Amino acid sequence: MEAMDANEEWDDCWAEDDLEEDLSPIYMTRNEILFLDDSLTMMIEKDGMQEAVTTMRPQLPTAYLPAPVSLIDKLGMAVLRITDPDEINTGTVVHLNITDIYMLREICHSYRRVGREQVGYNLKRKLYLALYAENYNRDKQIDRLLSTVEEEVKQSDKG
Repeated sequence: MEAMDANEEWDDCWAEDDLEEDLSPIYMTRNEILFLDDSLTMMIEKDGMQEAVTTMRPQLPTAYLPAPVSLIDKLGMAVLRITDPDEINTGTVVHLNITDIYMLREICHSYRRVGREQVGYNLKRKLYLALYAENYNRDKQIDRLLSTVEEEVKQSDKG
């Protein structure tokens, strides 16, 4: 139980930067977290007007996403939690703001796998659920209600 409290303290520490925005808790597997962390490069500011922002690693057409330090910090803490030799963690919760989620969706190609795990597909679904679950579920309920009403109308027309 103490490990859980320590994790919550770390999450609170990193969440202070996101007080202005709502955070979405997203459970991620070990492979998903490592995939995301491997796919990011730190965004750095350069002096001068020509190139205001650059990255630590050279960018290739299909490679790294430049990310702010706050996002790298969140994933870094998740990496530490899932790789802690004193704990047995197959995954952990990462608290992301809407900007983080939109950034991460850019690197979650649905065909990406780590071993047998479909990390791209799984992450893409989790990220979109964090963004749109409320609207999606509401629309789904409305569609179910409408189909029920349509069925009743069809049956009453037959009778």
